[in-house]
Formats: sequence, C-alpha cells, structure tokens
Amino acid sequence: LTLRTEAGHGLLAQYRRMQNRSDLEQSINNFEHALDICPIDHPCRPAALFNLATAKFLNCQANETHLDLDIPISGFQDALDLRPSGHPDRPVTQLHLAIALLCRFAKRGIETDHDAAKELLSEVLNICHANSHIHRAALLAIET
Repeated sequence: LTLRTEAGHGLLAQYRRMQNRSDLEQSINNFEHALDICPIDHPCRPAALFNLATAKFLNCQANETHLDLDIPISGFQDALDLRPSGHPDRPVTQLHLAIALLCRFAKRGIETDHDAAKELLSEVLNICHANSHIHRAALLAIET
C-alpha cells in the first residue's frame, strides 16, 4: 500500500513538473492499485480514495474530458464520507470536492453542484484559520 501510494505521488509530482500524460496515467494506476489492496475498514482508505480522485480530476482537466468529472467527484465524496467533522483532512477534502463540483457546474450548469460547492466552501471557511492556505484557496474558489 505504501509503495504504491508513494509511487503514485512521485509520478503525480513529476506530471505537474513535466506535463507528461503517461506520468499521470501511471500515477492513476498506482493509486488504483493502492485502493484495491486497501481494505474498506483500513484507516488509510479515505486517503487512498482522495489520492485517486485527485489524479483522476487532473486527468479530466488534462484530457478535457469534463463529462468524466463524475468519477473524481464520487471519489472525493467517498473520502469525505469517511472523514467526519473534526478529522484533520476533512477541510482539504471538502475544498477539493467543491472545486470539482464547480468545474462540473461550469461545464454542465447543474445548479445543485453550485449550491453544494458553496456550502462546502462555507464550511471550510468556518473551520480553517484565516491565514491557512486552505482558507485562502476556499476564498479563491468562491470568487470564481
């Protein structure tokens, strides 16, 4: 699990630097394998879901396949469902889910996506310290 996750993160970082799509695809493969071997009740399950959703979201953007946004949105939602209030990674998960919902709203115009994203961002702003990078990112997302 750890090896696949670390490989996925390394390839994702390499993709961000070099924009080589095969790095992104290999990252997704590693994150998918990590999720496959991570039991449902394992404490790392939310992180495995989040990692895969993040890579798949980037893949949607890179390939301009915005119709596939349902897949990362579902992954972010599943990760959020496993991160209750008070969980230290809940705000970043809410932020990523909100951004994915706003992207889908921009492409499809589904008003419920917009409403859900604004609610998630509002919660992030209420939870996070005003000087945190998550708080600033949530403010930027609200402005778009």
